[in-house]
Order: sequence, then structure tokens, then C-alpha cells
Amino acid sequence: MKDQFGRDLTYLRLSVLDRCNLRCLYCMPAHGAGFENWKELLSYDEIVTLAVIFAQLGIRKIRLTGGEPLIRKDLEELISRLREIPEIEELALSTNGVFLKGRAQLLKQAGLDRVNISLDTLNPVLFQEIARMDRLSEVLAGIDDAIRAELQPVKLNTVLMKGINDSEILPLVRFAVERSIDIRFIELMSTNGSVQLDPGQHFMSTQEAKQQIEEEFNLMPVEAYKSSPAEVFAIAGTGARVGFISPLSNFFCARCNRLRIKANGILKTCLHGPEDLNLKELLHSGLDREAIKQQIRDVVYGRPEQHFLNRPEVRHQDFQMSHVGG
Repeated sequence: MKDQFGRDLTYLRLSVLDRCNLRCLYCMPAHGAGFENWKELLSYDEIVTLAVIFAQLGIRKIRLTGGEPLIRKDLEELISRLREIPEIEELALSTNGVFLKGRAQLLKQAGLDRVNISLDTLNPVLFQEIARMDRLSEVLAGIDDAIRAELQPVKLNTVLMKGINDSEILPLVRFAVERSIDIRFIELMSTNGSVQLDPGQHFMSTQEAKQQIEEEFNLMPVEAYKSSPAEVFAIAGTGARVGFISPLSNFFCARCNRLRIKANGILKTCLHGPEDLNLKELLHSGLDREAIKQQIRDVVYGRPEQHFLNRPEVRHQDFQMSHVGG
């Protein structure tokens, strides 16, 4: 399945719900997040049906996202069912880690391959300021459980926020080095007006973060997937790696291979683009499987060449990261 620019779409980010137990500054408003009614979310049967369709269209990797996917009941059951799809080569999960302790091994047994865990600071006071919740100890315990369960590679995701967590970069890298895991630093992206953190005031480029890290560590470039958004480096003398995701300072649209399905069944062919197709409605439209596939192909073919984040005249009107699966 290719788009009009020849990009091969092989990676599906599939949101299982839009709710989250944290309220991170860059992701959600403190109140009034506008969640979907539970009955409007895709059922597990619908998710599996869509996963099969997209696998037959060329998807080879699925990442379960949210909101916080571990809030959804019996997620292990869904993972087990997705694992049975023969075309799917990799099954991953993005989580804030709060509910990971005690479940990591169960997720592994169900068929999960690897996990990405959000961690923006190791400072409990700062964690509470960013997440608006005091849950750092649970996150750290969840990270250690994921390592023990061999959900490899365990990756930490850190959103860079100048004046907020820019002093946490080296402590976080040292934390990753101690555990021989990966950490990735991500540039702050604009969302809609309900998310109150001003990206203009708090933007920090990944190049600035890299310069800090190189004051203490020797970074050696490693070859990543050609479609990966991250520029990845091994940290010399350790088992850890650091990656930099730069959607604004060095955007990677030319190699983007991903599609997103929101928890309500809406397909987005670009994270910052419009809502392209209501897949939930399509499943119940009476169309046969091949007709559904053709509609998906047509929409995917027309996906935009690049996002608009570097065009200040274009503003998000309705975009909240927890609603679109990150």
C-alpha cells in the first residue's frame, strides 16, 4: 500500500481509547478533555477486524496507543488476538508506565514484543508539575518490570520543554545507561488551544539536547530503520542508545510509513492532517471486504506530502494528542 509520493505504508498506530490517568502539560488540558463515550470506541472485535484488513494491505507493525492503553480492560486479550494475525511481524505498546508494574510479564506472554514508556523527568516534584499527578514511583517500577519481562527494546520517550525539563536531559540519559535501555528525546509540537503549554515559549530543539549529552557521553551513529523518525546513536561503552525525533527542526515526512486509527475508528493518514475516513462506519456499511480495502487504498494514496508544523499560518483547530494516539 503506497501513497501518491511512493511511500510504502507498513506501520499502524492503533489507539484503543482516548482516556488517560495523567494530564501531561503538552498533551491534555487539566480539565474538560472531551473524551468519547465508551460505546463510541472501537470494540476489540472491530479492532481485530481492522487490523486484519490493514495487515492484508501491507501493514507489518502495529503499535497500541491511547490515551493510556493499559486503562482498557483485558488488553492482554486484544494483544493475543492481534498476535495471531500472520502478517504482523511486530506488536508494540506505548504507555505512561503507571499501570505497567505487575502486568509487563502478562503482556509479554500475550504476545507483546516491546514497549515505549513516557518519562519526562526523574524529579518527583517536577513529575507532578508536568503530569499533574504524583505517580513517578509507579512509572519507575513499571520500567524495571518491563526490563525483567524482556519487552525489548525498552524505550523511554522524553518530550523536550525548555525552561521545564531541560535540566533533566543528562540525568535521564544516565538512567538509561544504568539499565542498558534506549531513550529518545522528542521536540515539543503544537496542539490546539485547550493544551495550555505554549510551544513557542518552551520549544527546545533536539540538537540542543544532543549537545548537552555530548558533553558527557560519546555518541556513535547507528543505522536505524530507513522509515524511523529518530536519528539514533549508541552511547559508547554502554548498552544504551539515544535517539532524537525532530518533527520541527529536521522533519522526517519523506520517510514516514505510518497510519493512525483513533479510538473512535477514524483513520488519519498524517498525525497533523485531517480526519480522513470513518472506519467504524465503514465496517457497518454493508460493503464487502474488498470494497472497504479499496476505500482505504484511495484515502491512503492521497495522504499529504508533509505536515504543516513549520507553517505558522496554519493552526490546529481540533487536535489533542491523547485523542489521536500520539
